[in-house]
Amino acid sequence: MENNRRQILYMLAEGKIQVEEAKRLLSLVSQEDESSSPTQNTKDNRPTVKYLRVCVEPGDDAGEESNERVNIRVPMALIRAGVKLAALIPTKAADSVNDELRKKGIKCDIGSLKAEDLEPLVEALHDLEVDVKDGRRKVRIFCE
Repeated sequence: MENNRRQILYMLAEGKIQVEEAKRLLSLVSQEDESSSPTQNTKDNRPTVKYLRVCVEPGDDAGEESNERVNIRVPMALIRAGVKLAALIPTKAADSVNDELRKKGIKCDIGSLKAEDLEPLVEALHDLEVDVKDGRRKVRIFCE
């Protein structure tokens, strides 16, 4: 977009456009820059997390029979939408889901999930990277 700015200033210098028109065009170029660049986190200027990634590969001791691979890339927008949809789950169904989660060792109340509570979690995902190697498989969970 730097090239567009130069071209606008060049046209202004040549008298092909007036100052007001140059201002308007430069403003449009600036808006275009903002919309085309990755969204920046204002806290530390890192790009926002767009995907949660889970990769499972055979480990060093897996042997030849185990060549299964898993590569999942979940858009964060889908996770955000899921949190918003959780608010629509009827209370009776939410209680059932919460009971099943507790049986699996996950202490969570589906009914209390709110979209605004998700953003600090998503922000913390910048630093998330989990690597597990047990010889039979390698598991990586990270954000991009």
